[in-house]
Formats: sequence, structure tokens, C-alpha cells
Amino acid sequence: MEPVVFAAERFGFHAPFFEVLTDGLIHKTFKVTGNNRSAILQQVNTHVFKDIDIITGNYQLIYEHLERGSKLRIPAMLKTVDGKLTWIDKENSYWRAFEFIPNTYTESLPASSDKIFSAAKCYGAFTAALDDLDVQHLKPTIPGFHDLANRYNQLEAAVSHASHERLIKSRALLEKIEARKHLVDFYIGLKDNHGFRQRAMHHDTKLSNILFDKTSGQAVCPIDLDTVMPGYFFSDVGDMIRSMVSSHDENALADSVSVNAETYRAIISGYEAGIGNTFTSTEQENIHRSGMMMLYMQGIRFLADYLSNDVYYKINYPEQNFDRALNQITLLEKLEGFVAALPKA
Repeated sequence: MEPVVFAAERFGFHAPFFEVLTDGLIHKTFKVTGNNRSAILQQVNTHVFKDIDIITGNYQLIYEHLERGSKLRIPAMLKTVDGKLTWIDKENSYWRAFEFIPNTYTESLPASSDKIFSAAKCYGAFTAALDDLDVQHLKPTIPGFHDLANRYNQLEAAVSHASHERLIKSRALLEKIEARKHLVDFYIGLKDNHGFRQRAMHHDTKLSNILFDKTSGQAVCPIDLDTVMPGYFFSDVGDMIRSMVSSHDENALADSVSVNAETYRAIISGYEAGIGNTFTSTEQENIHRSGMMMLYMQGIRFLADYLSNDVYYKINYPEQNFDRALNQITLLEKLEGFVAALPKA
């Protein structure tokens, strides 16, 4: 039998039917049905998330907090037949299960501005619902994940060890990154500015990480919460902008990217509606920096990997990480022009 069948049995499903869910890029995810019920079953990628107890503890903390005082709910973790939240198979793979919320589905791009508004509002409402949770009780699951200063330092280290050929190819792109180092300085100043608060941020705000109701078409809740940890305002807004505002993703040629104004407005207005008055005035004043910071950071990460001979991101051809970096910095340039032309508040 396949490992998923053994795992399903440990969570109480006998002779289960299962289907592979292909949207997730990190974990192996299945919908399992049996005994007149369904669940989401995952084989956890412990190469990315090295401490299963941390992601399990964070999830339970978030779930219990929302259950006590919020209308927003997330899927409950299910227990094994012996009362545990995870199961380890004979290959030392970790498995976990979540309740399946009926009548829901996930969206993918391209999507209407109404769907994007609803998703952005849901992400904002999620962070607002955790506003009174002591964020220090959430443990970092990927330390330094959105630490822009650390990412910049990684690029500098990659430059110092890069081959002459790759360094020459990257020269113009490196100049564009250096010209925007003020974004790194802005990030470094966040921790000393009381106008910016550390919050429980999702950190992976793809459209596909939101469940939508099949009847109303409205967002129900965020999923894939393994990256929920302390962070700053720009992470979730910026990652939505980075991943949704162009009709082409980071694997497209740089000259194909552009800023969709309707999508951008839906993200900003949706997030503002969700986060409500828990947003500080300083955060509000700087909301349009969010997309710039995340595009800059992702461009740095792709270029650092290219200069390090492609040790992190999977590639399909030798120059792909360079092309991805160029894509992100090009989109950043276009976003800068778009934001500069916005009416002043």
C-alpha cells in the first residue's frame, strides 16, 4: 500500500479513498475520504520546516486563540487513533491531518478583482483577529525568512564568491539593487520605530492559500499557516502584490510583466478593510512600500542563488534564476512608477 494509506489509517480512516491536491509546493497534500467523512492529510516537508513541534505548537496556539474570541475559524488539527497530532512512518516522514471544511475551494490566478479583494480582506482580518495574541508566543518557523537586511547580506556574500562570468552578467542588475539599498535601511529602522508593530503575519499570502465558499464566493479563512510567525506590516501586503499584481509570474520573461492597477487597488483596499483600526497610522502611511520591499527581497534572493550556482531554487535551464531576478526587479521598477503616479492622500 502507498504511505498515504497507512497514514490515513493512523488518523482513523479505513479503506480510504484519496486524491492528490497539487497546489502545494512544499508538502505532499491529499484529500482523504472514508467512514463518511473527509480530511486533509499532509506529509510534512521537514527539509523546509525542520522542527515539527514548532509548527504544530504555533498552529494550536492560533487555533485556540481564534476559537476563544473570533468569528474567523481555521481547520482544526485531527488526532491519530492514539491521540497524537502527528504520526511518523517507517521512513521517518511526519504526517498530520486537518478537518475538511465542506463547500469550500481554492482560487488560482488570474482572478477577478472581487476575489482578490476578498482574499486580501481575509488576510488582513486574520492578522487583526490575532492582534491581542502575544506575538512572542509564536516561534519563528523559518528564522530570518523576511529579514531584508539578512537577505542583502546573503547577496553580498554570494557576490564575493561568484564566478567571473556570472558576476559580469549580473553587473547591471546589481547596480539597480544597490540603487535601492534605502529599502534595506528602512527595514533596519523598523524595530526602533514604535509606529511599526511586530504582528502575527502569514508570510505566504498567495491567492491559493485562501479557502473560498462555493455558495457566496467569499473568502472563508487562510490555510497553509506554517509560516505564521512574528513579522512586520509589509510581509503580507507585499507578498500579495508581488504574487498577484502582474499577469505573469516570476518565471516569465521580464519584458512581459506589468502592474495591473485594478488588482493593486483590490489588494490595498481589501487589506485595509480586513486589518481595520489595528493598523497604526505609520503603517498606513507606508503601505505602498510593501510591494516594493517584497519584490526587492525576492529579486535579491533569486540573484544570490544565481551567483551561488543555483543551490536553493530548482531551475529548468542555467540562467533561470538570473531571469527570475530580472523579472522581479523589472516589476519593481514598474511598481515604483505606478505608485509615484497615485493620487496623494
